[in-house]
Amino acid sequence: MGPSFVIERLEFQRGDVWYARYFRGLVTFLVGHSKAGKSTALEALLYPLGLLTATVMPEVRGCRQVRLVFRVAGTRWQATRSGSNPRARVSLKNLDDTGEIEHLLPVTSAKAGEMTAGAFVQDLLGLPQAARGATRVGLDDFYSTVMALRQNTIASEFLGGGKDEARVLALEVLLGLWNEDLAGLEKNASEAASRYRAARSALAAFKKLRDSGALADPASVRAAYEQKQREHRAAAQRWQEADAALKVAVGERGRLVALHQAAETQRRKSAKQAVAAHAKVNGATAEHARAEGELATLLAPMPQDCTCCGQPLPDREPGLCLQCGQLHDGLEDRREQQIAAARAKVDRLLLRLRSLQEASAAAGDQAAEADTAAAAALTARDAYDEGHLQPARKAAQQAEKEAHGLSRDVAQLKERLESADYISAQEQVIRAAKEQMDAAQAARDAAVTAHDVRRKEVTGRWSEFFLARLKQINPDVETAHIDPADFTTRVKERHTADKTFAESSVAGSPKVATNVALLLALRDLGRVDRGVRVPPLMVIDSPLAGLGAQGLDHDTGLRLIDTLIDIADDPSPDGYACQVIAATNDPLPRPYPGVREIRIDTDNRFFDHAPRRDN
Repeated sequence: MGPSFVIERLEFQRGDVWYARYFRGLVTFLVGHSKAGKSTALEALLYPLGLLTATVMPEVRGCRQVRLVFRVAGTRWQATRSGSNPRARVSLKNLDDTGEIEHLLPVTSAKAGEMTAGAFVQDLLGLPQAARGATRVGLDDFYSTVMALRQNTIASEFLGGGKDEARVLALEVLLGLWNEDLAGLEKNASEAASRYRAARSALAAFKKLRDSGALADPASVRAAYEQKQREHRAAAQRWQEADAALKVAVGERGRLVALHQAAETQRRKSAKQAVAAHAKVNGATAEHARAEGELATLLAPMPQDCTCCGQPLPDREPGLCLQCGQLHDGLEDRREQQIAAARAKVDRLLLRLRSLQEASAAAGDQAAEADTAAAAALTARDAYDEGHLQPARKAAQQAEKEAHGLSRDVAQLKERLESADYISAQEQVIRAAKEQMDAAQAARDAAVTAHDVRRKEVTGRWSEFFLARLKQINPDVETAHIDPADFTTRVKERHTADKTFAESSVAGSPKVATNVALLLALRDLGRVDRGVRVPPLMVIDSPLAGLGAQGLDHDTGLRLIDTLIDIADDPSPDGYACQVIAATNDPLPRPYPGVREIRIDTDNRFFDHAPRRDN
């Protein structure tokens, strides 16, 4: 038996207030008429554990948080999950170890290797991660297969109605029949057989091509291959030589480009200098012209009329100013000095102008020479491009193309040559693949033989418990058998033929009894076989739909109650009994010791009228 799994209470927060429903005792029935909210409560019961298949009803979405307080092997835990956002992280906390950190885990993993809330709870229950091919089982598969029977499937679908591959793998894990090493051996045997078949198919296809004449003679292919190799080596040599000549031409062109760049730089420098010299000449010419103007002004005759009124000046005595009549000294000497200074300035500026004109002429000559040199360097570069570089590049490209073409021909001929010798090589591959397949199948068969013995032994004992539980519910059952391969059932009642689950009825109590009895028997088996790891908890939605009726359905319902109470009385290996939480439309017919009823109806709903949580 797996570790005990006992639910203490389900808490939920609405607004800022926490409410709780308590599950005291080992057997609890939710009692209420149809649409009273029983299925909603049972769907939400394990929702906080991070299940993906739990139905998020409006009553759950209206809760800010939903929390489950439970015990696994005696250790108390609480799991908290958002009601309005099912994708939010789940909080899992150990209530008995205050030093342990709180685990905030995602519902689904966003990256490889990330632990989810469901995987964490699965580890608590001691259930390994299992996979076979594309089928993987997690907490949701164990929940829907062996921990809960839902209302929409209990009377019509075998053990929850999930995919057969997932159901079989989940039961193998619980029964201790899933062997990772055996799965690896089966995979190796399957892959080895596939390789062997592929090798044989390839050889058969090759022989078909050979017989049709699509394949050439090996000798002629080999001769063509050797000839093409020689041609390829010669072409490769020509390519190397042409490439070397191209590299020399590229180097020479680089030298010519450098010369042209230097000449162009000098041309720009000389042109700039010529422009600057010309500008200086223009400035000096203007300055010389201004000096000559000043000299001409000084050389002009002195005025004979008054500069103020224009009348002729009167005669003055020597030594007096002709215009103002005042005494002055050295007037003629001062004028002569000004004229001499002006003439000196004109001569000096004329000398400077001639010097600048000569420099400008030299700069112009130098610029013309530099322009000629730059043009010559450009012409030499372009002529080398056309006469040497382009022919060298074209020759190298042609040689490269020829060498690559011959390389492809060599590769194709090599493939044809290899295919010509394919038969002998492929026969060796087939022999090796056959040996590997035989060895893999032998290892697998040996492991399967030992596994089948254990599988038949386990399912045989499970069938015995299954028959005993069925007889508790329905005394007319004579035989019951569980198939070791896929765990389907065959049940025979008195005066009828044996039937599979699908044949037992369209829907109703025979299928309900089969599902319930099979899960009860699984827990019976877990108590006597330490390899069986089934969680003791059972959640059953409406197993007693006909309790209020008369006759056979009524009697079956009463026996179901006795059977569920009986399984709850039997403790698990760690000292805790199996907990049963079920739902029924009708009240129990009489009080049962240790059995608690939670009455819910339209006026007293599970969520809306739950008591406030005790602080």
